[in-house]
Amino acid sequence: MKNQLTSRQCCRRIIRITLRAAFLIPVLAVWALSCTTDHVPPVDHPDAEKYQRIVARFMEAGASGVSITVRSPKGTWHGTGGFADKGNGIAMRPENTLRVGSISKVFTAATILRLQEDGKLAITDKISKYLPSEVTSRIANAGEATIEQCLNHTSGIREYLDDETIEGIATGRIVKYSAAQNLALVYDKPADFPLGKGNYCNTNYLLLSEIIRAVTGKSAYHIVRERTIEPLGLRNTSASVVLPASLTQSYFETDGSMQEVTWVDNNAVGGEGQLDGGMISTSDDVAAFLEALLTGKILSPASLALMQTYQDIDPNTLPDELKYYKQYGLGLMKIETDHGTAIGHDGHVYGFVGKVFYLPEHQTTIAILLNGWSPSSVAVLNAKSTFNLLF
Repeated sequence: MKNQLTSRQCCRRIIRITLRAAFLIPVLAVWALSCTTDHVPPVDHPDAEKYQRIVARFMEAGASGVSITVRSPKGTWHGTGGFADKGNGIAMRPENTLRVGSISKVFTAATILRLQEDGKLAITDKISKYLPSEVTSRIANAGEATIEQCLNHTSGIREYLDDETIEGIATGRIVKYSAAQNLALVYDKPADFPLGKGNYCNTNYLLLSEIIRAVTGKSAYHIVRERTIEPLGLRNTSASVVLPASLTQSYFETDGSMQEVTWVDNNAVGGEGQLDGGMISTSDDVAAFLEALLTGKILSPASLALMQTYQDIDPNTLPDELKYYKQYGLGLMKIETDHGTAIGHDGHVYGFVGKVFYLPEHQTTIAILLNGWSPSSVAVLNAKSTFNLLF
């Protein structure tokens, strides 16, 4: 988690500097459109009024746009607020897709475990069994790290999203790199931690993407679609370099105003096999996926139990507002809310941020996707108290 948070802090600083240079022209007047409107969904869900408070909380925080889905034994509820496209005044709708960032890792981990069920790999194997020495010999720890250590971020492998990479993305020097190209950014550099230790590291999931490709002979995105997306009928989820027409714009607060940074997000995770954070979906689809996963509809009981083998997160690596994040499993985060344990994952790119969590005690899933980064809206997203609005 510390590396993820450090990367976010660096990206905010670098994006701000870049945007100050890029946006010297006056902002179009249409950008002054209010984003305090919440688009009230049908009220046929018995808890619609209660859930609508979550949308309202984000709108009060000035969110550019938000899409929320809640699935519970009482049914499924959708709520949206703000804009899919601020410049053209297009309201956010449930069918709009957004980049889901590291929520992609849950799809990746599930796919790896499906491949293990099929006998294509074993997560206890070293990644060097499946990847060529030209790759593993040039990435510190990659020669000895296992698939499982990549899944739970204990490989110690170096984070590719350092200052230099983030600056390259923000300036357009790095454009839609594939998983393989991004891995090359850590060649011949020291590991971040000794093998068996470490912190949240996106490079791990690029290696997993390449393993999926190696053991199947098909692109990692193709296999994710085949093993997780299509069986569940997730029509609005995309693992592809092709952008859906339903994709919203994204925004980033710079000097008090929201600037469009869709191009930055596309540069960052628009390449082939970017399973650390390149997928696109709706809040409805990611909620349906996580619920299906954690209720045994995707993996065998044994595989699901493996996925929920957790490592403690060092609380010293977390900011105060995220101290309720307790453990990391194989592509899953475990947190403790005021209403019990929740399991899921956060997702952050640059302008897109979100999270999806399942509360097993209540059989309730919440997915929140935002198309704008700002301190105030992310504070609501990260707040433990936001989960209280479900009850």
